[in-house]
Amino acid sequence: MNKILKALVWILLAGMCGCVHETENKNTVNKDKPVKVTKEGAQDESIFDSIDSKEILEKLFDAPKIDTNGMAVWKPNYYERMKFPVSYDFNCHTKVDTIMYFEDCQKRACAAVLLATYKYHVDYWDTTKICQGDIHFAGVPIGIALFSKTKNNEWELYKFEKAFTTLGYFGTYKTGRDDAGKIGLKKVGDAWTCLSLIQGIGGNMGELDGTESLYSIEEFHLKGFPNPVLSEILSYNYHYEYTSPDEKTKERTDIKMNIIQKKKNYYDIELKSTSNGKRTCDTLIYSEDYDRYIQK
Repeated sequence: MNKILKALVWILLAGMCGCVHETENKNTVNKDKPVKVTKEGAQDESIFDSIDSKEILEKLFDAPKIDTNGMAVWKPNYYERMKFPVSYDFNCHTKVDTIMYFEDCQKRACAAVLLATYKYHVDYWDTTKICQGDIHFAGVPIGIALFSKTKNNEWELYKFEKAFTTLGYFGTYKTGRDDAGKIGLKKVGDAWTCLSLIQGIGGNMGELDGTESLYSIEEFHLKGFPNPVLSEILSYNYHYEYTSPDEKTKERTDIKMNIIQKKKNYYDIELKSTSNGKRTCDTLIYSEDYDRYIQK
């Protein structure tokens, strides 16, 4: 009889525990905020509610500290310490530099968010001051986040690089010198846009040069196939100058880029060069085989 009573007690207790756990689980689910998930059931981290600087920085840099200037202060890992300028506090300081909107070849609204990472150090003469800057040829690492707008008016991230190139000199960009660097979008085909980065004129030992580079930022080619996003499709020196130490030898070349906007898939590009009074013109065409501009 005792065995039967004990068995009944165990069954009753197990049932009560089961009810308690079931109630707790239901309450937890009801209280949780709905999370966007992929088809496989994982959380979809590529979806953003808006193109907001704070949301972008917090998500892309894994909940960093946001300082009073709106910059993300984040701790780099070993690989990032070798690639990024690390400041006096052993952290990296990144801000949203520029946000540009465009329509891609799929007729989607898109956004290119450019990021800049600066280096801060303690002033050599006054240790109570914090200064921004770096050595002569140290530019500012430029990162990018590319988004396309969904049918639900959300923004989906399709490419992100913390840093894919540098711009400027002395660890500055858009500060001080007017030619420290320029960022913009250029249309290089019917409904096809690229990113233009212009490095300001700089150099040493009698040599000065400036470079413009075009990067592919569309997710698809005009024919609908996947596109190698952020590949460099063209780079050229728009200015080159050399002066010998005795100033007996001087060279100077200036190149202007002309995009020929004709009704075709990809526009042709002319590079009009003036070198020591002599003028030449090279025509480039876009090659889908090489995913860049080549000599016609």
